[in-house]
Amino acid sequence: MKKIGFIGCGTMGKPMALTLIKAGYPVTVHDLNPTPVEELVREGATGVNSPREVAEQSEVIITMLTSSPHVEQVMLGPDGAIEHLKRGSVIIDMSTINPFVTQKIAAVAEAKGIEMLDSPVGSGEQSAMAGTLPLFVGGKRETLEEYRDILEVMGETILHVGEVGMGAVVKLSNQLISAICGIAMCEAFVFGTKLGADPKILFEAFSTSGARIMWNKAPFPDVVPQSPANRDFDEGFTTELMIKDLGLVQEAAATLQMPVLGSNLARDLIMAAGANGFLQKDWTVVRKIIEGLAGTRLNSTPET
Repeated sequence: MKKIGFIGCGTMGKPMALTLIKAGYPVTVHDLNPTPVEELVREGATGVNSPREVAEQSEVIITMLTSSPHVEQVMLGPDGAIEHLKRGSVIIDMSTINPFVTQKIAAVAEAKGIEMLDSPVGSGEQSAMAGTLPLFVGGKRETLEEYRDILEVMGETILHVGEVGMGAVVKLSNQLISAICGIAMCEAFVFGTKLGADPKILFEAFSTSGARIMWNKAPFPDVVPQSPANRDFDEGFTTELMIKDLGLVQEAAATLQMPVLGSNLARDLIMAAGANGFLQKDWTVVRKIIEGLAGTRLNSTPET
């Protein structure tokens, strides 16, 4: 089995690395936070202190990091991984980052005889733990096929979406839909409840009409079992991460001189949720911002 290096052992990265360990792969792990590294070492991983050490011990490096600068630093910075990977190795970046940064890193890797796939994920922590992530894979199809066995440990649906960088493009396009439709969902629920409708009745009505979308995130408690609203908006895709992803949409769109008006409005509203102390809550807590604009309950808990 190929030797795997895993850099970025946070909320998503740790369970993804664990699925690889349980599948029998030799896995070397690194993260600036020692706690998840120690936990993975107890499960059978080898812990190291730098991207360079990961590269020296690995044939495949998987990264799951929070931002474009983080991935760029890990790959191209001082003590970075690419300089120390052997020719014929492969990088699989599963972070959600700027596609132009992905292509820059891939070009440096290619010049050194190293292949790169970008494979952002389309779901959250529970899917990572179960190994059922949807994966959007950009890069050479033959490289994807060669390393499909590794991706299949972490992902249930593996979609080849084009050349390297297109994984990020597809993921960010997905986030754009989620954010804009989510804002519409929150506004519709706030509008209906402000006029006296029961959120459960609204859900039932919307579910049998053309409004069906994102119902696992219905923004009121006790409407649908999966909703983060049932848990005070904990354990979801955080406001902070959605702000980051929509910022990447804006960066890429600005490079193309393309207006993204709906995305801009959605990000402003979600940033307002962050500014009100909800950065670590599921981003559909933006419902509370929309309630505030409607004159109700901005600072209340979701259940009151």
